[in-house]
Amino acid sequence: MRMKLGASLALVAAVLTTNGLFAAKIEVTQDHADALYRVGEETTFTVSVKDEGGGLVKSGKASWTLDNFGTEKLGDGTADLAQGNPFTIKGRMKEEGFLRLRVSSSTNSVVWGVGYDVGKIRQDEPCPVDFDTYWTAEKARLEREVPLDPKCVRDEKLDTKISECYRVNFATFGGKRVYGFLAVPKNKAKAPFRVRVSVPGAGPGVISLATARDDEMCLTMNVHCFEPEATPAAQRRHMEEQNAELARKFNLVNKEAYCAIAGIAESREDYWYHDVMLGINRAVNWVLARPDADSSRVTYTGSSQGGGFGLILTYLNGRFTRTFVAVCAITGHFGYKQNRKPGWPRLIQSQRPEKQATAERFAPYFDGVNFASRIKSPIRFIVGFADGTCPPADVYAAFNACPSCDKAIINAIGSPHHWSTTYSKMRKANQCIEIDAWLREDTPSCCRE
Repeated sequence: MRMKLGASLALVAAVLTTNGLFAAKIEVTQDHADALYRVGEETTFTVSVKDEGGGLVKSGKASWTLDNFGTEKLGDGTADLAQGNPFTIKGRMKEEGFLRLRVSSSTNSVVWGVGYDVGKIRQDEPCPVDFDTYWTAEKARLEREVPLDPKCVRDEKLDTKISECYRVNFATFGGKRVYGFLAVPKNKAKAPFRVRVSVPGAGPGVISLATARDDEMCLTMNVHCFEPEATPAAQRRHMEEQNAELARKFNLVNKEAYCAIAGIAESREDYWYHDVMLGINRAVNWVLARPDADSSRVTYTGSSQGGGFGLILTYLNGRFTRTFVAVCAITGHFGYKQNRKPGWPRLIQSQRPEKQATAERFAPYFDGVNFASRIKSPIRFIVGFADGTCPPADVYAAFNACPSCDKAIINAIGSPHHWSTTYSKMRKANQCIEIDAWLREDTPSCCRE
């Protein structure tokens, strides 16, 4: 099911130009309030270019393009603001997907998207027939070959008023370890505690508690295999050093390449996320084995890279009772085969040309669409209709593939990859559910694994 908006949201872009003058504000709306259309229907966009006081600009030009969030150009043009402001742009899609509008003035630009037959969006690349047997075997091999060797050390400097903080790390393949933080409520009378798991979005990761609650144990795990540093600057330097080493080891095109693309063109086991995701999965199991953890109430929340890991871990672990994933990365690696932009990290296209065929062979084992296709527990998605990092068609491909009988997706109209502001506006307008409240519900679901 989809959580529909009651009204169209307008995205407003406002920035300062280098000469100190306010840039134009560009607002976009569409003629269907929910931004959803059927294939072949025409969309009419209304664009307003405003000055710093909110008045309509009377001079200058605005250029625009339409495409399918990919390589298919569907229209372009230039509007003379002296001749008409607001102005309209019309376009349509001949197949399911998302129609993207990009508008630029001399000082600003904005991206907008609307969906076409979104319930039919799929990823054409088939899932490997040995997907389940491979991951079952890899989990068993890790337990067989690598002792967990858990480390859990209290760090009182990171304690909050309501929780104790522990630095945790666990062994995984290749002599690596995965690192994170565990918050445990100080009020033991509320034990056993609900458990909440998260993985951060892409970047340097967290260096302290991401979340602390008085009635939940909160586990946050980084994807980097080094001890979290004391400061954000040191953490970023360490990440950059790790990435540079991976770029050298795997001869990556981009010397600044993030670890999310490293090793996939060699083997499944060489891919960076392989060891990390299995290590984090066993970290979750270690937490759930604690006597103060309630293993019947286990939730996950994450965005972008963390959203992709929500699909991965919900499948690998099998014990999450509710999962929330926003703008899922590591999802839709094969969108390019349907002429649309694949999701971050563009896993196949990021490899050298001579390596792409091998990367294409192994990428399906790490695609959020395939993990989602096996999730039957309750789950909620958020998709940004203007998200150029994790395009909406790739998120919808995962949502549509998910067989859960208790699933829903929140359509964040006008939202780029940073979706939280749009979601907050929707929530205040009672146009979507309160995700945190939903995660904390104890009502039974119709879903059965």
